[in-house]
Amino acid sequence: MQKQTSLSLEYSLPGQVSCYKGQDVLSDILNAIRLQASSYFCAEFSAPWGIREQQTDYGTFHHVVSGNAWLRTADGRYETRLSKGDIIAFPTGSAHQISDEPNSSTMSGDELLKKIHKNTNPFSDGSNKTTLLCGYFKYQSHSNLPLLRDMPNFLHIRQAKEDSCIWLNSLAHILAQEIRSTLPGGAVIVDRLTEAFVIQILRWHINKQHVDKNYFSALADTRLSCVLSLIHKEPAQSWTVDRLARNAGMSRSAFSSLFHDVIGMTPMSYLTQWRMHIAQDLLKENKQSMVSIAEQVGYRSEASFSKAFKKVVGVSPGQIRRLQ
Repeated sequence: MQKQTSLSLEYSLPGQVSCYKGQDVLSDILNAIRLQASSYFCAEFSAPWGIREQQTDYGTFHHVVSGNAWLRTADGRYETRLSKGDIIAFPTGSAHQISDEPNSSTMSGDELLKKIHKNTNPFSDGSNKTTLLCGYFKYQSHSNLPLLRDMPNFLHIRQAKEDSCIWLNSLAHILAQEIRSTLPGGAVIVDRLTEAFVIQILRWHINKQHVDKNYFSALADTRLSCVLSLIHKEPAQSWTVDRLARNAGMSRSAFSSLFHDVIGMTPMSYLTQWRMHIAQDLLKENKQSMVSIAEQVGYRSEASFSKAFKKVVGVSPGQIRRLQ
C-alpha cells in the first residue's frame, strides 16, 4: 500500500496535485449538508457561575474570550480546565457543563439564553470574571453522509498548544466583537462569521488525522480526496472502481482496500449514497421530472433510479415528492 500523503490545513486548504482542478471536498460536503451556524451570545460571567447543556441534535461550541473555566462532559469521560483562547466544540451535541469551578451550581443553557436576551445576566455580580462566546451549528437532518457519521463527540483546541491556530483565534476575536456590536447588519455578519469559525474548527480536526481511519482522514489523504471530488463534481458519470483507481494513481485492489478501510464503505456504495443525497434534494425542490432527476444522478431509466433510491433511502422517490 502506498504511503499516505497528509494535507496541511493550518490556514486554508492549499492547492493539491489532484485529479480535479480546484477540488475542495470539504466545501462539497458542507454545501451538501447545508451547514448553518450562529452565535448565541458573548457575555461576561462573574464567579460563581455555571451552564448546563443537555444533549441536542445540533452541534454547540464555547470560546473562552477571557478568564478561565471548567468543563465536564455529562458522561464524565472528559474534565478539564479551560484557559483564555481555548475553544471547545461538541459536533454531535453531547451534554456537558461549563462553569467557573467543578462544583459550582449550574443553570440550563436554554434558561440562561432567555435571560441574556432579556438583558438580564444572572451571573453579573462578583469577581473572577470570565467572558464566553457560545453558539451552535447544525446540518440537514436527513443526510446520512459519512462526514456526519464520523463527526467527533468532542473537540478541544488549546490556545497555549496550538500556535498554528492564529487565524482561528483572530476570527474568534472578531466574532466576539461583532456579536456585541449594535451596528446595522450585525445579525447576518455574526451568522456568516460563525459559519467560517465552525469550518475552521473542522479544518483543524482534519489536520489532526494522522492515525484515525474515518471520513476526516479521507479528506486529509490526497488520493482519496481526489476521488471524492470527482464523484461529487460529476455524479452522473459512469464511474467504475477501475476508473476511480486510475484517477487516484493506484491499482484497483490497493485503491478499493484503502477506500473501504478509511471511509468504511466501497467506492461504488459511496457513489450511490452521494447520488441519492443529490436526488433527495432535487425531489424536495419538486421542479423537475423523475426522468430528469434520474439522468442527473447517473441513471438511464426511471425504474433503475427508483430501485436504487429505495434501497438506499428506504422509501420510493415518489413518496419523498408527495411529502413536499
